[in-house]
Amino acid sequence: MMEIVIERGRIVGFDELAPRSIALDGYVLGPRIDAECERYSFDHHGDCVRHATRSTAEQVHDAIALGLKPRELIVFLNDVDLDTALAVWLLRHIDRAQEPLINRLVLCAGLLDAHAGAYPLAGDMPTIVEWLSEPELQARADGSYYTLDNAGLRALLDEVGRRISVYADGASHAYTADFVVDHRYRVLREGTGWELVESLGYRAHARLFADGHQRVVIHSSLRDGSHAYTVAKRSEFVKFFPVRTILTALNDRERGWGGGSTVGGAPRNADGSRSRLSPDEVFEIVESVVRASTAACRID
Repeated sequence: MMEIVIERGRIVGFDELAPRSIALDGYVLGPRIDAECERYSFDHHGDCVRHATRSTAEQVHDAIALGLKPRELIVFLNDVDLDTALAVWLLRHIDRAQEPLINRLVLCAGLLDAHAGAYPLAGDMPTIVEWLSEPELQARADGSYYTLDNAGLRALLDEVGRRISVYADGASHAYTADFVVDHRYRVLREGTGWELVESLGYRAHARLFADGHQRVVIHSSLRDGSHAYTVAKRSEFVKFFPVRTILTALNDRERGWGGGSTVGGAPRNADGSRSRLSPDEVFEIVESVVRASTAACRID
């Protein structure tokens, strides 16, 4: 039987991954496959271009369609969000992985996750994705997520998985028909072509991009005094906001910052805490990188 192991914040090298194991969504940075020893990393956070790299759940979905048999493998993850929960659901339900409703969900959730909510989707799928994500997003917004132990994260994973099953059974409309997303935010400071924003609800990303913001750092204060930050731009095609360079500069000040080419964020520590850098400190670091990038690359 497949085993699920959650270790909050842990990142290991692919060479450290035991045989007959699957690493999901940042437990190992970057996608890797060792078919002989049955070691697999499905990830789109490390060492990848987000525009050209499919979400973790999409990678798992394709792997199952092409012959992956996960029933006797150990699955490792270090965080819980919809992408991770959907990947786990697919691994648990390989016989349902190609159903039309699931195909649609994997595609739409993948586009939203890979592009930090910036991808323009019409119809009911954005609302469905938000409803599926609500347990995790609400826990992050009220701060309880960061105090959960691994057992608490497992319960959260199972609740999101339960909602995915409701959707897969065609029964989600009763829950999503009147579902309202809290995506309030306010701009704290304006930099050179970018904004430092405070998230007031639990899903600011998509609204920020829909409102025309192209380059943002999203901040939330946590109960323990640390700070959650997301560094994001709308796509690879937005210039003068080099996310990787920004994350490297932040990591030079405080270990643990990381991400991909369009989105990344603060450390995810094993005790649930995030960054100890203040919003003003983060602003100055980001602004310094952006100014240097603008000066070096501007074409008049």
